[in-house]
Amino acid sequence: MQLRRLILACFGLTALAAFPRLGLAQPAEPGVSDTEIKIGVHLSLSGPASFVGQGARVGVAFAVSEINSHGGVNGRKLSVVYVDDKGSPDGGVSAVRRLVDEEKVFVVLGAGTSTSTVPVLPYFDRNGVPYYVSLASDPAVLEKFRKNVFTGATSSQATMTQGMADFVMDKFKPKRVALMQCDQGHCMSGGPRVKAFLEKAGVEVTVTNFNSGDTDFTGQIQQIKAAKPDVVFVYGLAADAPRIFPQIRHAGIQVQIVGDTSLADPSVARAAGKSADDFCAFWFGGAQFIDDRTGAMGKWLTALEASNIERPVNTPNLYSMMLYADTYVLAEAMRAAGKDLTREGVLKSLDTSIHDFVAGNGGAWSYAHPIGLPRTFTATDHQGNRKVQPVINKAGVFKPAA
Repeated sequence: MQLRRLILACFGLTALAAFPRLGLAQPAEPGVSDTEIKIGVHLSLSGPASFVGQGARVGVAFAVSEINSHGGVNGRKLSVVYVDDKGSPDGGVSAVRRLVDEEKVFVVLGAGTSTSTVPVLPYFDRNGVPYYVSLASDPAVLEKFRKNVFTGATSSQATMTQGMADFVMDKFKPKRVALMQCDQGHCMSGGPRVKAFLEKAGVEVTVTNFNSGDTDFTGQIQQIKAAKPDVVFVYGLAADAPRIFPQIRHAGIQVQIVGDTSLADPSVARAAGKSADDFCAFWFGGAQFIDDRTGAMGKWLTALEASNIERPVNTPNLYSMMLYADTYVLAEAMRAAGKDLTREGVLKSLDTSIHDFVAGNGGAWSYAHPIGLPRTFTATDHQGNRKVQPVINKAGVFKPAA
């Protein structure tokens, strides 16, 4: 009996080894079939960061609709599974586990905030699934080099906070700054860095904290008034600013207001009204601002408006642009990996094929709209973008800040 089992076992191994020579199909990668590639996206569709997630979904959906209408990626259509991470740590972990373990997606596109992104990194350490982070700017995302983790549109707080502090110093030459920072991950990681850079330059910094979604900032504003700042720096979400700015102005504080990258969105200027006049922020969404109706941006907006993509109020926004561009980055990496698509092949393509890449600037994606900033990766550097542009709000329109 034992001899019989040994013979059968040897025969089975021999037969398996012969499968490639016989032309039999090999086991497919998770999320890949002859006709489809399944992508998982976690994003904040509810909670205080829902403005981010709703805008991000518009960008992904528009890019995927264009790609699929032009034949997909090497003949395969893209299908997308969206899971709400609720903008929370537990929500992020739950979302990515569902995408990988239950939905069996091929890759995960991270369109969540830093709060819902950083806690999932150990999970991707263990499984090796390609994880392309579009929005989260917490330095922890790239602090430890991971072969399978990349960041696209966003610029890490580690690289952009120095530039933000330098701009405040050079432009306004303050002696005192009041820093309002919220409980979101990017604020808690970025705010202390800006504070440290300002203090190193001799600026006195007063910090007040708030929670995203708060409506009454009386306590924080009393602290700000007592500090007598030359500049108020708000580190928060775009949805918070229209509540904060009017309360600052109504309290008689008329000094310069500066916001971080999250506040560089037209919705802030529209909703905050005159209280947002001349406020400055920082932009890394693309070569043009999202309210520019000329050039590539104008054509993108017109095409989106003519599409059947669902657009919640105040979208498209900054996050729509970022995810539109990053969806094409992933598509290019999959295209370059070839017809025999594997996760390992996509990781190699990201390392070697994405250099100053902007979809729409010729090549396989000539039909796309070139609204994104160039993305570049190498085998030792997985931060795709490092550019940030100071902007100023003039009559509801962002312009470059001199």
